[in-house]
Amino acid sequence: MGGLLRRFGWVAVAGAFVVGGAIFAAQRNDAGEITQGGTLAVGDLRIGDCFDPKDIDAEEADEVDARRCDESHQFELMAIGNMPDGGYPTDDEFETFVGNLCLPAFDDYVGMAYEESRFDVFWYFPLEEGWAAGDHVIQCAVYDPLNSELTASLRGAAR
Repeated sequence: MGGLLRRFGWVAVAGAFVVGGAIFAAQRNDAGEITQGGTLAVGDLRIGDCFDPKDIDAEEADEVDARRCDESHQFELMAIGNMPDGGYPTDDEFETFVGNLCLPAFDDYVGMAYEESRFDVFWYFPLEEGWAAGDHVIQCAVYDPLNSELTASLRGAAR
C-alpha cells in the first residue's frame, strides 16, 4: 500500500487556515465541488476532492493545495472513516484500519480491485495531540505513481 502522512491537530489546522485567509482559500460551488483551487485544511477535504500536498516529503501536514479535478493534481480523496475511541493507535492498528477502510473503498471508487490496479493509496491520520482532542479521522486518497500530473478524476477510471 502507498504512503501515509500525519495530520496536525485541529487547533493547528484552524489557526493555519485563518492566517491564510480567504484570498488563497479553495472555493466550492453549491454542490460542494471545488471550483477554484487554493489552500484547504486537510480536515476539510471531501470525497472526490483533488489535491496536491503542500510538501510531499513532509511527515506532517495541515493544509493541501486543492484543485479542480480537470486541473493538474496528484491525489484524489476517496474515503473518510473514524477510528473507534480509545488510546492513540499503534502503527499496526492504524495500518489495519486503513487496510479495512481504504482498500474496499478503492475497489468501489476506482472500479477495479486494488491488487489489479496501477493506482496506489495514500492516507492522512491524526497526530497524538489531535487524537487526544477528538480527531480520529482517517482519510484515504488514490494516486497514480506513474503520473504525478493527473487532469481528470480517478472515480470509475477502472485502471
